[in-house]
Amino acid sequence: MSTMNNAGLVAAKGLSEEWLQQIIDLAEVCEAHDGFDLSINLNLSMLQNRSPEQTNDFLYFQDGKLVGFLGMYAIVSPKEVEISGMVHPDYRGKGIFRALYAQAKAECEKHGVMQILLVSNRQSKEASAFAEGVAATYQFSEYKLDYSTQASVTPVATDERLLLRPATNADFDTLVEIGVSGFGDSAELMTALVTRNLSESSFQTYLALYEARPVGMITVSEEDAALFISGFCVKKGLQGKGLGRKILSQTVEILNQREHTGISLEVAVDNQNALSLYQSTGFEVVSVYDYYVG
Repeated sequence: MSTMNNAGLVAAKGLSEEWLQQIIDLAEVCEAHDGFDLSINLNLSMLQNRSPEQTNDFLYFQDGKLVGFLGMYAIVSPKEVEISGMVHPDYRGKGIFRALYAQAKAECEKHGVMQILLVSNRQSKEASAFAEGVAATYQFSEYKLDYSTQASVTPVATDERLLLRPATNADFDTLVEIGVSGFGDSAELMTALVTRNLSESSFQTYLALYEARPVGMITVSEEDAALFISGFCVKKGLQGKGLGRKILSQTVEILNQREHTGISLEVAVDNQNALSLYQSTGFEVVSVYDYYVG
């Protein structure tokens, strides 16, 4: 399950129910102190399904309790790992997270990880200071937005030329092509992303067709009755023509026909115009996460 050094640092292979609960309890303490949500940092669904064969989590114990945690998340590819974590407010400034980070980096090097991304909630001054302290380089920001029925929404006219249908394995190559064009990512990365989205039962990808031609895609996942939109893009040559708003609006209409506790999305945008696309369809920014290459 784990190895422990003299400093009370545990490199965990898999997480026991006791450890998982202690991580959740620590997050609640940090949230109450700092005043912002840590759910994206934790990625609880991944923590609940950790492989007992891999070291992905690092825990720091002191005075008989968990005071520090760092998790590694290979969201799409095992060669790109996101790192995030937390330290109990009473134990900050003692080098605990730096020790956790050093162990995580050593583990990444062991497995040939090509890129480490430090994830920092913009409201956390400690997190951004840590990123600067380890000479990590800022890369981009990701916004978490929640759909609100009270938000001011710009009506989107119905366009019968647009069809949004569930994607199947037969659409695999088309989805990869759209992702490479729309996101500008490599074919290798998009192949891994599409493979996950089509294979996991909690994910549903939709293919957007305009006048019967593939123009975009969007993915919805579900966790505890909450719905999350991701992997949303339009082919590069077709961007800026209003297709994005139409696809997103139609997706929300489809999702609102289901029982759910909320609709959220996470998106990396680099300008206000791009963010306005989501806000104009009823989404409101609730948090911002900055990504640094460590």
